[in-house]
Amino acid sequence: MNKEFAKDILNKIKNKNVDLAEVYHVSSSGTKIDIHSQNVESIDNISSAGVGIRVINKNRLGFAFTSNMIPEKINEAISEAINNSNDACDDKNNVMSFPSKSSFKDCIFDEEIAKTSIEKKIEIAKKVESTAYAYDKRVKNTEKVSYSDGEYNIIIMNSNGVDIEYKGTSCGVFAEVIASSNGENEAGFGVDFKMFLNKVDVEKAGIEAATRAVELLGAKTVNSGKMSLIMEPFIAVQFLDVISDLISADMVQKGKSLLAGKIGEIIATKLLSIVDNGILPGGIGSSPYDCEGIPSQKTVIVENGVLKSFIYNTYTASKGSTKSTGNAVRGSFKTTPGIGTTNFYIEQGKSNPADIIKTVKNGLIVKRVMGMHTVNPITGEFSVGASGILIENGEITFPVRGITIAGNLIDFLRSIQAVGNDLKFIGSSGSPTLLISDIAVSGS
Repeated sequence: MNKEFAKDILNKIKNKNVDLAEVYHVSSSGTKIDIHSQNVESIDNISSAGVGIRVINKNRLGFAFTSNMIPEKINEAISEAINNSNDACDDKNNVMSFPSKSSFKDCIFDEEIAKTSIEKKIEIAKKVESTAYAYDKRVKNTEKVSYSDGEYNIIIMNSNGVDIEYKGTSCGVFAEVIASSNGENEAGFGVDFKMFLNKVDVEKAGIEAATRAVELLGAKTVNSGKMSLIMEPFIAVQFLDVISDLISADMVQKGKSLLAGKIGEIIATKLLSIVDNGILPGGIGSSPYDCEGIPSQKTVIVENGVLKSFIYNTYTASKGSTKSTGNAVRGSFKTTPGIGTTNFYIEQGKSNPADIIKTVKNGLIVKRVMGMHTVNPITGEFSVGASGILIENGEITFPVRGITIAGNLIDFLRSIQAVGNDLKFIGSSGSPTLLISDIAVSGS
């Protein structure tokens, strides 16, 4: 599909005398290569394309989609969308975006990905695995090692005059390896995804996988009590992902977020600032527009501990009498716009992670958490399994497993005592190292 074809579809819809119409097209393709013991297990080439059609008539929303671009199927999708709108509820908050120019100028498309041969991509995947094995002789096996990439092209047009097209890419590596010692096995993973192939740190991903696999070998339990916790960036990101749901205007408006009604209130330590930044240079979640054609932007969510904003698409913005923050997302052309983060991260602080460790008398460097999906979004209560490394009098001692950490998310945010200067992204979410005081830990 090109813009002229999309415009033809839009004109067909407008000729049906609907109030508002939108055409959303996305085409994507990609490659995934799995490696095991330096042998290629699989090579998959994946592609998809289609168009989603939204109509609003008398405040009633209708949607349909098709992956078949022949005129007959397009006409069927248009008719289905209109019929669906006839059966929908009257909702004045069903609106569509108006044209607005994006300030984002960075390139998010890497031509080299498509030019790079399959043989070279296989070498990249093999390098991740070989680096992990070379880093520590206790790394004995591979659970999964892969290289993957993808490119996409998006066209959005509506009857308000929105007329945009942009394309982007992503690529990266993932490794999960197994370390063994004295009959004990532990898994560890490493990952690095970027927009541009030359930015992917292949060796780093392999070393991270090996390090995480060996660092918990020989772990034992500890006594229950309150401890200081050091959250490495990967662990902190998992807590941040819980917060990403709580700042969605949809969750807030439905009464499913503990942050509802707390704009302007102190919800965390002064050390904490959280940002959603859709125009972050080099961010894998960056793009000129969201999936409704709203320009991407930087939105401060928490500033020095104070809750400043939620994230909105056009529907929730209309419902909340505010403006969209450019956070409309779609899983594909088969879905209507939802809400999601772009580059979502905790701003880094001034503390060196090594210095943070030295300040802890009795604590734990958290290396793994299990059960983050069980955090209650309304009360903020959580109780999750964890593993890590014990700290005593500022010194790293031995690995720990079989423990549970519990508390309340707001208390957790207010108990942050230090924020590291080591902001790292895992995909489009990022965090520096965090030190949290007086957290309940259940052990033996």
